[in-house]
This record gives sequence, C-alpha cells and structure tokens, in this order.
Amino acid sequence: MPDSLPLVQLQLIVPLLKALKARDIDPGAVLESVGLTRSAVDNPESSVHVMVIHQFLQKCAEATNDKTFCSEVGAGLDTTGWPMIQKAMSEAKTLGEFLTIYVMQSSQVASSVTSFLNIQGVRAEFGEHRKFKPLIVPAQNDGFMISLKLSLIERAVGPVWDPSQVILTLSDPGVLSKNMSRIKALKGDDMGSKVQFPSAWLNAPLSIFAPQDEKTSSEIKVADSDFLSGFRALLRQQVPNGGISVNDAANLVHLNARTLSRLLAKFGTTTAKEILAAKMEYAQEALKTSDQKTEEIALDLGYSDPSNFSRAFVKYVGTSPSRYRTLKR
Repeated sequence: MPDSLPLVQLQLIVPLLKALKARDIDPGAVLESVGLTRSAVDNPESSVHVMVIHQFLQKCAEATNDKTFCSEVGAGLDTTGWPMIQKAMSEAKTLGEFLTIYVMQSSQVASSVTSFLNIQGVRAEFGEHRKFKPLIVPAQNDGFMISLKLSLIERAVGPVWDPSQVILTLSDPGVLSKNMSRIKALKGDDMGSKVQFPSAWLNAPLSIFAPQDEKTSSEIKVADSDFLSGFRALLRQQVPNGGISVNDAANLVHLNARTLSRLLAKFGTTTAKEILAAKMEYAQEALKTSDQKTEEIALDLGYSDPSNFSRAFVKYVGTSPSRYRTLKR
C-alpha cells in the first residue's frame, strides 16, 4: 500500500461483522452506512482510508448501543486469521519475539499507523502511533486495538500475568470493556494508544495458541476455524480464474507457502488438498447449475487437458463429470 495514504485492509473488520451478527444486528446495514459492501470486505485486495474504518467502528458501537462493543470484540478475538499474527505465531518462541514480528508485519496491512515495541529499563511499551491526524476521535478504534494487544500479552505470559503491573493509554478509556476494570487506563491524545508492562514479560515462553489439554485439542473442528473457513472461501473465489498454485494460495492470506503449510497442518490438511477441494466444489456446482461443457469447466479450473480433470473428478467424487450431471439434474 502506498505510504502517501493512510490505508487499512478491509478484511481486518471481519470479526466485527461476525460479532454484529451474533447480536442479531445486520452487518450489511452497518457497512452500508459508511459506504462499504460485503463483497469489498471479502476481497483480500481491498483497502480503504482509515477514516472509513474509524467511522465503521463508531457505527458498530451505535448499532449495538454499547460503547464497549469494539473493545469486547478485540479482547475476545480469534487472532489466527490476522495477517500480522500468523507469521508471529508460527515463528516466535517468546512474547518479545512475537511482538517484534507483529510490529514488522503490521505495516503490510495498515499504512495508517506505525506499530512499535519500546523497552525502557524495567518497562516495555507496545502500541501504535498514527501517521495522520484523525478527523474524529478514534475512540472505538483505540478500544478495539488496545484490547486486542492486551489479550495477546495476557494469554502469552500466562501465570505471571498481573493486571496491576499494566497501564493502558488511549484516547477514551471509557470505551474499554468492563472486564478491564482492574487495569489502570489513562486518557491520551488522538494519535495512538499503547500498553505498558514489565519488560521481564518479554522473555515469557509463547503459548498463546497451544490447546489447554489433549481433550480440548481433539475437539477442535476444522470447519469451526475462522481462518480455515475464510481461506476456503478465498480459494473458492479464485479457482475458477484459470486455477491456482500453492504460492498463489499463500498470497491470498499474505503468507509464504511454508508458513501456510505449517498452519494448515494444525487442522489436519494441506494446501494442495484445499485447492483440490475448492476446484471440485466449483466443478460440482457448475455441473449441477450451468450448461457449461466439461471441457470449459476444466479450462476454468486450470486443467489444460480435460481428461486430467475428469480423472481428478472421478477420484474425488466417485463418478464421472457427465454421470454426475445426469444424477444431479
């Protein structure tokens, strides 16, 4: 994204849309109120001016009639689908390494702020500084981001967590979730927010994403993963455009192929399997609902030889494309 504009990737607001829906509020109406659409949000290439995000977060709070809504979403966020966190969770071993990678990655999804990690003796600061003066008080944005950052730190340090050792600074402390009442919060300016905590915590072993026990791990369902479901949706959109490679798939979620492979392995799958599944899902739908020839479907999916497509379809579905079309019509 160009440095001349304060831009933010739209996909970062997906958790807020889900939270609105959970409260029986139409996410589409809130998006429309700030000139956005769901199709734009679903496009991994879509970015908007940061002021649109500030306005959207404010509209979320108004729609729920809850000024702590964005803070609560940030505090409880499943972060495994966030681009700046994926690389960190796969490579870091300590909280310090995790936050350092986060800071480096964040510039790739938002050019509106500069994230930072500062160490001053026994205290550390983790936050962000805005590059542009906001036109409205970014209270909801600050509440969301500082709650997210705080939850990452709390989950990482585990047993040594002590809320009395933490100080938050943001534009409006009144937007913070009631669950943060034990944490000291200071009113800052409109140009950023930060979390201060003991620098000794930076050496804490990272276990943010580790399951609590074997039973918990066995109960994790692949279909329930926000990251995996989102990744599959992106693949389904992309595969009809002449196919997709492993590297192309990784680029959809702003990862390299190796990191994506390690992440998918946690769900018991691979990039190649997910690409094939997306292709076969598209093919089945096309055979059921369109008059496209098998050769045309094969070409859409990147098969230069229709016979290779037919063999893959038979192996995956259990019958030939022509037979499948006859059975499903």
